[in-house]
Amino acid sequence: MASGLSHQGEPVWAHSANRAGDWHPLADHLSEVASLAASFADAFGAAELAGLGGILHDVGKFSPLFQDYLRRCEAAEREGKPTPKTVPHSIHGALQAKQAGCQPLSFVISGHHGGVPDRSELKKRLANPPADDLRVGQLAAANLGEQLQDALRPAAMPEWPRDPLGCEVLIRMVFSALVDADWLDTERHFDPERARKRKAPSRPDQLWALFEEDQKWLMAGASANGETLVNRVRREVYEASLRAAEGVQGVYRLTVPTGGGKTRSGMAFALRHAIKHRLDRVIFAIPYTSIIDQTADVYRGIFGGENVVEHHSAIELPLDPSEAQAEAELRRQLAAESWDASVVVTTTVQLFESLFSNKPSRCRKLHNIARSVIVLDEVQTLPVHLVGPTLSMLNELVSNYSVTVVLCTATQPAFAGESAYLEGLLCEPFEIVSRPERYFQQLKRVEYELPREEWTWEQVATEMRKHEQVLAVVNSRGDALALLDALDDATALHLSGLLCAAHRREVLAEVRGRLQKGEQCRLVSTQVVEAGVDIDFPAVFRAIGPLDRIVQVAGRCNREGARGGSGIIVVFRPREGAMPRGAYRAGTEEAANLLYTRRWDIHDPGIFNEYFRRLWMDCNTDSKSIQAERRRFNYVEVAGRFEMIEGNTVAIVVSYGEPGPRPILDRIRRRGHALGEDWRGLQSYTVNLYRQEFDHLGRAGLIEEVTDGIHAWVGGYDPLRGITKDLRDPTDLIA
Repeated sequence: MASGLSHQGEPVWAHSANRAGDWHPLADHLSEVASLAASFADAFGAAELAGLGGILHDVGKFSPLFQDYLRRCEAAEREGKPTPKTVPHSIHGALQAKQAGCQPLSFVISGHHGGVPDRSELKKRLANPPADDLRVGQLAAANLGEQLQDALRPAAMPEWPRDPLGCEVLIRMVFSALVDADWLDTERHFDPERARKRKAPSRPDQLWALFEEDQKWLMAGASANGETLVNRVRREVYEASLRAAEGVQGVYRLTVPTGGGKTRSGMAFALRHAIKHRLDRVIFAIPYTSIIDQTADVYRGIFGGENVVEHHSAIELPLDPSEAQAEAELRRQLAAESWDASVVVTTTVQLFESLFSNKPSRCRKLHNIARSVIVLDEVQTLPVHLVGPTLSMLNELVSNYSVTVVLCTATQPAFAGESAYLEGLLCEPFEIVSRPERYFQQLKRVEYELPREEWTWEQVATEMRKHEQVLAVVNSRGDALALLDALDDATALHLSGLLCAAHRREVLAEVRGRLQKGEQCRLVSTQVVEAGVDIDFPAVFRAIGPLDRIVQVAGRCNREGARGGSGIIVVFRPREGAMPRGAYRAGTEEAANLLYTRRWDIHDPGIFNEYFRRLWMDCNTDSKSIQAERRRFNYVEVAGRFEMIEGNTVAIVVSYGEPGPRPILDRIRRRGHALGEDWRGLQSYTVNLYRQEFDHLGRAGLIEEVTDGIHAWVGGYDPLRGITKDLRDPTDLIA
């Protein structure tokens, strides 16, 4: 053993021996975590606060009880016995922070293993200190000496948290800095080889050179094929984005019709803006897991895989609320993502549920959101019942964490300003493209038809058969299966959340191939094709739904405008089928009112201001009172209430393709736990089930628990329908 801090002649350790047989000295760990946490929090002016957290977070390990626990852990691992019961240690540092007059840091230290507690729970913990607290404090003082005394001077709280919500977010960010620092230093001890593989991400200016070169190649190809209206509009939008990127930090709005090139222009703005303001990264958030792979593949092709982090929300690393220090547990925790990359492609679910989470595994990355450009693609899909807390969080990031936000969509929600129905963005967003309404008229490539009578699935199928190439979008997975049955077409294709991402990618490739060759292609889908999926049908049928969803599907019809004439979009009202509850249903009713009663022109972008204004009136934009819980510093309660996809779902791994996920699952079974690359590799092979369905199918023997948090489907998987056995229609899990 290497020498470390000591009491009664015995060395004091942070962690037990690694594979090389080396133990981790506590002094080294505290010092390194303090330094790392301070460097992370320096991005938002809280370096001193985070550094104090680093010094204090593990002082409880001075306890002789904890040191004995580490020795027993080593013996148990050597002898192949179960890990001994843990000895809690985080409360000691939380008490030290309280005594130093830094109550916010008590939240951070108390929760750095199990999660940030609610205020009432923290008070209870602090009011009942462990029996050895005094002795631990004496040992810490004796061993750390001046280092501890320097740290315990009143930590400088940043001046800008002037209200409870500001302080609540600061605690989250300092928590993130501490957790990431703690896990990185622990990783260096247990897995030095992996730690050595980490490297600093490329700078935005380096990525810009790659992006600019790719853009020149794209423009040259477009010119060679002749100038089209669509290409001209895309070029103008791109150039406007470069000009706007020179502006001040804040909130921007990129309003472009579907097919207008907003995804590429949004990245161009973000990179140039990051260079202008010396920001660290671009976070591109997408509403659906079904298209995140497509976008990530594009950016990897431009920037290289080492510069792009793709982070789904399909599989989340489970976190044991105990403070067990067994090596397997630590390795499992270390598999979490920290978003330490120049370009992060993620989902809005992953982004915002992390920002409102209290768990270390999800919060570890938060400090890397500071000093970034966040591009919210298809921003109109933010859940209405969470719009209030979501905009509040964005206001805080923009005001105090050097974040610029880009609201990217063809159907801009009315987010700016405050009203009786919505506490919106604090400032009016800057328009990246001036007078965007002119492009809506120029790129008018479809005509809408709105039959007044309700249609059965048989009628929809009959109308679809009149077209060789046609897309039908319905409101739920069950509706998609019902329409497939009515269509009774052996060549028909299907897309929904019943298919894993790898399967959906193959279906989309088949769709694109048929469309390009002029072959018959009838596709039945849920809303997974509405946002960002690059397919181009001459005719589309859309079940009545929220107005923004109807308009988004126009981007899948006559997308390039090269077919001649206009594409056809038929908005029909199903006689049967399901309708998701809540805001989706309210949006559908408002859309029906505007389209069937008031006969408003869908091509007029002014319709969206009216639509969203009415939607905010109809729906509670903070229906779970999350803002009130945030002001009370109830982190556990907030995390439980902030669900972007309501319904308590569980991801299961399906066996699809060759070799599919089988080699990964076999490695996990042999090893007994999953590594980071395993979790990432499985994400493309998951399907979400409601907890009730998951439990039912598990009892039927159709689900195998491979390891903690990873479950494999052992039932059938249909090449057209995906998972269908014994499932009720999850109408609210609409993707």
